[in-house]
Amino acid sequence: MRGVYANNCVYETVTGWGAFEPVLSRAEEMDVSEIWRMAADIPEEWYEFDSDGLDRLVERLYKRRAIIRDLIAAFRTSCRNPFPNWIASRQVVAA
Repeated sequence: MRGVYANNCVYETVTGWGAFEPVLSRAEEMDVSEIWRMAADIPEEWYEFDSDGLDRLVERLYKRRAIIRDLIAAFRTSCRNPFPNWIASRQVVAA
């Protein structure tokens, strides 16, 4: 549950996967060079000139992008019930 906002009211408007689009699909389809283009704009002071650390971060982000949808789904079905207005559909969720 790290990275989750403490107050569920911020999630009340989420009614389905559409609430995460187009950002979710864009993140899932991102290639490593696109992540690097964004990382190149980060001021070196922000990562304390640790270029090896930035390299590890980019590689980790690239690998984790494939599980974003699974993480949202796990959060959605957690006992916390963060999306009380989620409307179930028969639509198959792409991985």
